Amino acid sequence: MFKQLGAMYIILGTCIAAGLLGLPIVTAYGQYSLTFLMVISAWLLMSAGAWCLLKVNLWLPPESNLISMSEATLGKTVKAITWVVYLLLLYSLICAYLAATSDVLKALLGAVHIDIPRALSTLLGAFLIGAVVYRGIRSVDLVNRVLMSVKLFICIAVIAFVAPHVDVQRLAMGNMAWHGNVWLVIICAFGYAIILPSIRVYLNSNEKQLSRVVLIGSLIPMIVYLLWIAVIQGALPREGANGLIAMSSSADTNSMLMMQLVAISHHAILKSMSVVFISICSITGLLGVSLCMVDFLADGLKKTKQGKTKLGLVALTFVPGVLIILFHPAFFIGALAYAGFFCLYILVGLPMAMYVAGRVKGFG
Repeated sequence: MFKQLGAMYIILGTCIAAGLLGLPIVTAYGQYSLTFLMVISAWLLMSAGAWCLLKVNLWLPPESNLISMSEATLGKTVKAITWVVYLLLLYSLICAYLAATSDVLKALLGAVHIDIPRALSTLLGAFLIGAVVYRGIRSVDLVNRVLMSVKLFICIAVIAFVAPHVDVQRLAMGNMAWHGNVWLVIICAFGYAIILPSIRVYLNSNEKQLSRVVLIGSLIPMIVYLLWIAVIQGALPREGANGLIAMSSSADTNSMLMMQLVAISHHAILKSMSVVFISICSITGLLGVSLCMVDFLADGLKKTKQGKTKLGLVALTFVPGVLIILFHPAFFIGALAYAGFFCLYILVGLPMAMYVAGRVKGFG
């Protein structure tokens, strides 16, 4: 039961990240009923992809990841495409989360009067997270449980503080025009299936437990998203200099949002909570995607996750991201603009194609 809870928490850590703060802002142009439909449709689509990915993964031996899965069901050409798209997606996410984590580390050390260069904080952040990932999914689970508990507490506290100020009529403002780019942002918020091959090994290939974990672990983010968006859009104006729409074009979107929430709720503690929340989001996000990358590389390169070999896999996971952040930070971080398309391929199109091809070939 504790392992199942930990697996759910890993899914939550992958889903409920810093993007949660941005969802009420990117959807502010439309009515809440439109946002509701977008969130539900994104959850259904990503859940279908997750179910297919899990089924295909269970057909193959433990430790199989997307490279083995795509080659066994769709052939070497799709395997090559999967290599490229997966590396682009994961290295983009690792760069983004590592940059945020290094910022947090530099700020925390600065608070105790230890001033270090940004490059050193990046290296230190990669080393600390890498050490947890090197110890395996059990260590990732334990660290993630603590961080996720704090994260969920803060999320619930913010909702409770802001809820009394909600004006339901605000939820009917906006239009009903479906924007594909907004929907892709919501799609990314349900990108948990990437962690399923790792969780499969953690739960000893128990299909019943895995199905339960995936269902509950994906339902909770959907409920949190819908409630969070409703509370924020019901409490804050959409138009004006400090409105939600104006925040979307600001360089300080998250801080602007939290400042407005503090202003309407009169709870100054929300400002401190927001800093802690964003910090934890970057760390749990980095833990999840780096664990995925280690397992993916082990499968693709046919390496065992032991001793020096595992150390090499962890290095391959973090060193490119560190170098990119130090010497060319805009290169892969810019690729995040296409993360929604990458997610659609890796977590929807590919799993469904693998499932259909696998059934035709007699798997399962």
